[in-house]
Amino acid sequence: MTIAHIYLNSARRLLHKLTGDSVGVGLKHGWVAGSSLVIPTTCPLPLNFIRHHSSEVPNFPELFTTSKLEDKDIVQNLHAVMRKVPQQVVVVTAAVFDKDKKMWKKRGITCSSFTSVSFFPPIVSFCLYKHSSMHDLLQSVDQFALHVLANNQVRHAMHFANNPGEGSCQFEAIPHVQGKEGLPIIIGSLAVLLCRVHSIHTVGDHQVWYSRVTGVSVSEHLQDPLLYFIRSFCSVGDEVFLQAFEHATLPFEDWSHEAHIRMAWNYIREYGRDAATPHIKLGIQKFNEQNKDKIKTGYHETITVFFIHMVANAIKSCNPDMQFHEFLEEHRYLCDGDFMFQYYNKHTLFSEEARHRFIPPDKKPLP
Repeated sequence: MTIAHIYLNSARRLLHKLTGDSVGVGLKHGWVAGSSLVIPTTCPLPLNFIRHHSSEVPNFPELFTTSKLEDKDIVQNLHAVMRKVPQQVVVVTAAVFDKDKKMWKKRGITCSSFTSVSFFPPIVSFCLYKHSSMHDLLQSVDQFALHVLANNQVRHAMHFANNPGEGSCQFEAIPHVQGKEGLPIIIGSLAVLLCRVHSIHTVGDHQVWYSRVTGVSVSEHLQDPLLYFIRSFCSVGDEVFLQAFEHATLPFEDWSHEAHIRMAWNYIREYGRDAATPHIKLGIQKFNEQNKDKIKTGYHETITVFFIHMVANAIKSCNPDMQFHEFLEEHRYLCDGDFMFQYYNKHTLFSEEARHRFIPPDKKPLP
């Protein structure tokens, strides 16, 4: 059905509602025929008429444009659409035995675009960035596990979105058991699917993994999945983090100084320093209010403005495609507990005045 047909069918329903006439159900010689109303399909009047009653019919004015959209405009519009579509958060885990070290090498990664493709046979799909370090591992194993995260597993989504350091174990702080072939299974997930690779297709900057499901475990008690909405610049881990922060569902124990830096980094990259500042300030105050029974020190204006400046200054020298863990690795000083004292005397920084309004540094100026 064409867009013109959608408008004309909508016009028939609307005219019937307004006039009581039984408007014709089909197109006849280029006209919409009715018992007392005849509307030419080439006449602009029906569309103008319909637009005055936009609550009654679908509104697709942009589809009538004859100009060709640039790729960047299409991408921008697609981002706008996808920001309205909730995405399920999944973590894929796998393990391979290291014969030299005589131990299992366990890895996990947070993935996007998870969906069911087929029930007969049972096929699901997920997407990975095509340069992900997980590709080789997943292709080398007979079986991997796909975890549908519950809404209280924000920490897991953020954790597995970061690349592990060489020789580090991603699962040291993650409650899990090891199944067949050393496969790590994350405890507390909404569901776990055991899978084998069916096929892999490269599409743009991602690869779509189609996976044959060989086993399923579903929680009998957990009901709510962890969802997120796509933003402009964020990785899936940052998407989940920001949504949890904004909804005040981020576990308070995860609201560390590093989390403050991560939040500021995301907002500044998305909005720019000036536009991001109110988001950062109000976001911290809202989160603190939701956790006021746990907060010890509360909001501090000078510390907040100082780190907004420092994070924004650090971002200037960064690759725009850089991930947060890479940014932090290059700017570890941002997490140094004594960093601010290079600029402030303690009695100045911890004064009541500095808590409520920004006080410029009294040891050396900001860069």
